[in-house]
Amino acid sequence: MKRRSFFSALLVAVFSLQLPLASAAEGDKKPDESWQVINLSGQRVGYGRVSTREITRDGSTIFVTEHSERLTIKRFGQTLSIETKTRTEETPDGVLLNYEFVMNNPPASSTKTIGTIDGRKLTIVSTIAGIERTRTIDFDPAMKSPGYQDRMIKENPLKTGETRSFQIFLPEYGKPTNVKVSADDMREVKVHDGSTAKLLKVRTAMTIVPGVEIRSYIDSEGETLRTEADLFGLQMTTFKVSEEEALKKLAGAELDIAVNTLVKVANPPVNLHSSKKAIYRITTKSRNPAELLPVGDTQTVRSLSDESVELTVTAIAPPKNIQPATDQKEFIKETSFLQTSDFHVKEHARKAAAGSADPGTIALRMEKYVHKELKKKNFSTALASAAEVAKHLEGDCTEHACLLAAMLRTHRIPSRVVVGLVYAERFGAFGGHMWTEAWLDGKWVPLDGTLGAGGIGGGHIKLADSDLGDEGPAPVTSFLPLMNLLSNVKIEIVRVEQ
Repeated sequence: MKRRSFFSALLVAVFSLQLPLASAAEGDKKPDESWQVINLSGQRVGYGRVSTREITRDGSTIFVTEHSERLTIKRFGQTLSIETKTRTEETPDGVLLNYEFVMNNPPASSTKTIGTIDGRKLTIVSTIAGIERTRTIDFDPAMKSPGYQDRMIKENPLKTGETRSFQIFLPEYGKPTNVKVSADDMREVKVHDGSTAKLLKVRTAMTIVPGVEIRSYIDSEGETLRTEADLFGLQMTTFKVSEEEALKKLAGAELDIAVNTLVKVANPPVNLHSSKKAIYRITTKSRNPAELLPVGDTQTVRSLSDESVELTVTAIAPPKNIQPATDQKEFIKETSFLQTSDFHVKEHARKAAAGSADPGTIALRMEKYVHKELKKKNFSTALASAAEVAKHLEGDCTEHACLLAAMLRTHRIPSRVVVGLVYAERFGAFGGHMWTEAWLDGKWVPLDGTLGAGGIGGGHIKLADSDLGDEGPAPVTSFLPLMNLLSNVKIEIVRVEQ
């Protein structure tokens, strides 16, 4: 299965939400530090560091917080490493003043975002694939920083049964989110050294990542000693540890997240991707799968029970000899991830179209072109933009999907990316995947640059789509239905029609 996982990007994003902040140092004292290890299904896969110091600027007290995370996992045997660094400045009561966010994911180039607040305006300067884009959005000057929650709990501890709500701005998402913090009760909890401690369980929910609940365990001093979150059927856990423990070299048995999140099916079918129709029974425990499965021209859903549905996936052949689209104009815009003005993107689009003026023919040629030209299939990139993929011609499913979407837009063919599941014959299982849809003859028609088969058959299950726009939800949020489904799903193939 030639697919790239965006799992890692979501893991880092949620890990950033989990990471407890250090206490603030005073005056010219050495900054306070806090170190954490991050485990996934019991295996150590990375670490985090937080440093907070207090400075005086123009007579005002400012808290400067820096935190960094490093995550290393396996994907089909290949190593994927991501490092993020965030720096924020905030007032003593937690109001955000400015921020800087950097993500390194070799071999992709670094991405960087700087946010500067001036009254009710936030100016965001982002650099992706060496291309700088600036936008200004409305901003609530009372918006809290990411460190507000931890500082609030230290200064005004939560009581059992108490709930608090507030809004913070997340630099890694470039978005605000509503936060709800609820204190449960004191309980005996195992910490990193294997001992137990009586800690307060606190549950945190954020609107930007619906369905994800972070469970924190806090001591009487307000220190977070352990956090937990459930992702893709795996449990991510962090522990507060010493610097020495956090920086220990990984033993080499890193978790292979791609293999561990595959959904096996009984009696694996043959030629599922060439089928005209596939009917599935999707079952999830304690949740209605209909809530996670969109309906449209390629999918219909029939409820069987509160925990089970019948899903019908129908192939749509990309049409030919059609008129150019005059609607869906928001899906032809350039974005930070779909750089339609990039020289390499435009050149690949020109070569792929080969002089055709028919949108259907162009779409098919571009799908085949992306499949053929991205010769180096690797699993070590989290999420590269179209410009970077066009330059280096490597990556996996997200890179194929982004480049194809951008190339379509250069010819004014509306496009978007899709997140869902794809069937992998060599594993006899479904796994997370991304592909592309083009607006052709009044329908969203699926195309898959990783397969290059002239559209798709019944082997793709759609969960969400995104225009990867700068003003819309953060791209990583498109993967949440996938995360929620993979946490507890059974897929049965009822019938395949060729």
